[in-house]
Amino acid sequence: MVEEAARGHQVIRVFSGERYERARFEARSEALRGFSQRMTVAAAATVPITQIATSLAVSVVVVLALREHITEGEFTAFITSMLMLLAPLKSLVEVNGPLQRGMAAAETVFAMMDAPVEADPGVAVLGRAKGRLRFDAVSFAYGAQGAPALSEVTLDIAPGETVALVGISGGGKSTMVNLVTRFYRPDAGVISLDGVPYEELSLASLRAQLAMVSQNVVLFDDTLGANIAYGAEQVDPLRLAAAVKAAHLDGVVAALPDGLATLIGENGGRLSGGQRQRVAIARAIYKDAPILILDEATSALDNESERAVQAALETLMAGRTTLVIAHRLSTIERADRIAVMDRGRIIEVGTHAQLLALNGMYANLYRLQFSKEAA
Repeated sequence: MVEEAARGHQVIRVFSGERYERARFEARSEALRGFSQRMTVAAAATVPITQIATSLAVSVVVVLALREHITEGEFTAFITSMLMLLAPLKSLVEVNGPLQRGMAAAETVFAMMDAPVEADPGVAVLGRAKGRLRFDAVSFAYGAQGAPALSEVTLDIAPGETVALVGISGGGKSTMVNLVTRFYRPDAGVISLDGVPYEELSLASLRAQLAMVSQNVVLFDDTLGANIAYGAEQVDPLRLAAAVKAAHLDGVVAALPDGLATLIGENGGRLSGGQRQRVAIARAIYKDAPILILDEATSALDNESERAVQAALETLMAGRTTLVIAHRLSTIERADRIAVMDRGRIIEVGTHAQLLALNGMYANLYRLQFSKEAA
């Protein structure tokens, strides 16, 4: 809770959540105090129990000594041995608390270790794919009882073609991306790459063909260069420099104290939102995969940076199959085709001009967005 409150301090202050957070913290602290008290009582109770048991044992020995008429030396030796056992017995009892905590922690660890691994039934291995992606009557739902996120979607993407997915939230755009990256498997239908069904491809071979820039940028507490060349066993300095330049990061690198060797902090905390997104774009440029997925890749950029990065992305997309998700329609006007999605179905497909002329859902979204921008 302390970590969460520290990370979200701006939201807490802006929305006047101090009293709520204080009450929540006090409630959690009180619960933790209760747990700690019970643990302390349970641990402390073992000491008198051990002492009482020892006293009873000594009493039994005294009674037996009187009945059996043992000598003073034998009695003294026996009592001394019993008293010497008292300290080890107390230590043994005190092991119970840490042992129970360890067992509880082990249950969680073993549950994670026993979780099923990601299914990888395919054995086919591709070299560098040409980039033909095909969805053939693909359906998918999150959970057995959930409404379908995709319903019999059919889409053929040619090698080197840029296809943009647009539509209102919940239309199925992100689900398409999750299926392309094989984070999920379709409930029905077939997805294929260069004519090879996904189920026949090994995961390593499939994901070697993919590069992705998401709106939720994930960076690691490492150097800037290591984040850009992430996944590469050997870093190529020339290729790294080219990726930095193409993503318009050269000015950022020059301003850092150690250049590409600068540590950028947890999740890139030392970089701005736009810089973090450009690092993600540079990472995709460095990987040089034949299939590119852009999920709101310019959402965190200002207008000037967006123009610069959009130019870099156009260079990057040349000759690559590109799947673009965008809510800002101005960024996908030059796409080869635009697929409009609604409630898990593709309802319109065409170029920007064709869809405007069709005067359907895309045209309505376009007019609505640009009337807001004009206002």
